[in-house]
Amino acid sequence: MTFEKLVMDAIGINGGVDVWNGFGTDVRHIDISDIARRNDKRYAVNNSVIAFCYRQVMYVIPFMRGVTDLLQKKGFSRSDFFVPFSCGEVPRYKMGQWNELLKAAKRENSRC
Repeated sequence: MTFEKLVMDAIGINGGVDVWNGFGTDVRHIDISDIARRNDKRYAVNNSVIAFCYRQVMYVIPFMRGVTDLLQKKGFSRSDFFVPFSCGEVPRYKMGQWNELLKAAKRENSRC
């Protein structure tokens, strides 16, 4: 995987995102603009979800083998910041994309 493909595949959050808890009607808005601005070229991992900040946009993708190595090779360093979608919430308007990413991660991570 290339860095460009990683950016294209991940869910990009520019400013904020509405998230849903997966049941009921509990929708809330998460503003990540400050996190993305302060953490350029850094990444964080929580509960098998990777978030990385690049050019004031946060990108989120389920954990897949090789992603953290790729980020480190591109000059990213590991950090500790809020990782969207890592506590069961899903992106309200990108649930389909998130579910496809979860399936792809499961396939990728189950390879020997």
